Amino acid sequence: MSKKIHTTRNHSIPEYSVKITKQKGIRMRVTPQGKLIIHANPFCTKESIEKFIQEHVDELYFPLKSSSVRLFGRSFQIRKVTGSSNHVSTCEHELIIQAKDCTLMEKVYQDFLKQTAKDVLSDISDMIFLRVQPILTKKPKILIRRMSSSWGVCHPDKGSITLNSELIHYPVEFIEYVICHEFIHMVEPNHSPAFYAQLCKVMPDYKRRIDLIETSNEKQYLM
Repeated sequence: MSKKIHTTRNHSIPEYSVKITKQKGIRMRVTPQGKLIIHANPFCTKESIEKFIQEHVDELYFPLKSSSVRLFGRSFQIRKVTGSSNHVSTCEHELIIQAKDCTLMEKVYQDFLKQTAKDVLSDISDMIFLRVQPILTKKPKILIRRMSSSWGVCHPDKGSITLNSELIHYPVEFIEYVICHEFIHMVEPNHSPAFYAQLCKVMPDYKRRIDLIETSNEKQYLM
């Protein structure tokens, strides 16, 4: 018995299907087709299932569905090779994924994306904080995770900002804008005239940076 549940726009989790089982607790797996399957007993609520997914989503490895990837606004063709070590490198217009075994290819790739997001978004956050210091005196804690409906989320009460790890696929100038946007939300929680006055003061070309992304679907989370 299984039932499919579609996530709503305010959930930062992938679409998933639930398979009812007699086992205790919750388990999840990703099929070779990239579908997320949740195994849970009939007494698990939707809230408990989605809480479990949110806590463990970064442990999932979704299959490569494309022969190319975009990193910081540049397109790379993906080439997979086997070798004596596991690592990912770029060469001109290629992203080369090397793994000791073909079965490790997905994990090596996802680990590379996760580490790249952590390193680069943290570095950019440090640089942008220098620009907003007259407004924001203490740098928020930076959290990074995959999200489906936000580029960033500000938590003033917790002194932290969560950034979408998918940002690494977009131009650096756009990433800088998203981080600046969330930093200003630490002192101006709403999109008020005061918020945009501060944003324009710190980053006068913010509208140009928004236009670096292509679709209105992507832009709707920024306005």
